[in-house]
Amino acid sequence: MTNGVGTIAKSEEMTQFFDFARKCQDSPELRARAEAEPRAVLSEHGIHVPPEQDVRIVANTAETFHLIMPPDPNSVLAEEDLAAVAGGVRTDRCASTIISCVLTFS
Repeated sequence: MTNGVGTIAKSEEMTQFFDFARKCQDSPELRARAEAEPRAVLSEHGIHVPPEQDVRIVANTAETFHLIMPPDPNSVLAEEDLAAVAGGVRTDRCASTIISCVLTFS
């Protein structure tokens, strides 16, 4: 599985996201908190989101379907992003995109 920039996402990170999503499915309270304060709730579950990265947790409803698109492969990377991917795997920005798409269609 790739993370949107052509690299392999770490299986431990994927497992964390899947486990968290399952917990949210089983707990309406957790799901509501996750949507209201995603960074804090993810942190409580061992999922780190870099401070410079925006994070949103949204749920599909009967009226609204969210399709999460991977990053634009034609966009220009910032210098810091280019440096991060030049040396190897970069999974912190795209793993959630994969999880969102997988959970939406499963």
